Amino acid sequence: MSVKQVAAAGLMSLIVTGCASAPKEKEVASIRVVTDASLVRDCRVLGTVADNDFEDLQKKAARLGGNIALLTPERPAKGGYFGLQDYATADVYRCEGAVR
Repeated sequence: MSVKQVAAAGLMSLIVTGCASAPKEKEVASIRVVTDASLVRDCRVLGTVADNDFEDLQKKAARLGGNIALLTPERPAKGGYFGLQDYATADVYRCEGAVR
C-alpha cells in the first residue's frame, strides 16, 4: 500500500469512529437541565461541562453518560474570541430511576 492509501484509510477510520461516538439526538433531548441541587442529591456525579450554546452543553453531558445537568451559574466562565463569550457551566450527573 502507498502512503496515500494508508493515510486515506486512517482518515476514514477516524471519521467513522467520530460519527459513531457522537450522541444521538434522542440522547441529547433526554438530558434534563436543572438549577435545583436537591434534584441530584442521590445521583452519581460524572464531571463538569461548559459551553456557550445550550444544545452543545447537553451534547457534552450526553457524551459523559449523564441524564441531568445541574447549571452552576455561580461559576460563570469566559471564553471564545478574546474571552468575550459567556459560557454556562454544568455539573453532569447520572440519576437512576425517576427524578423528582
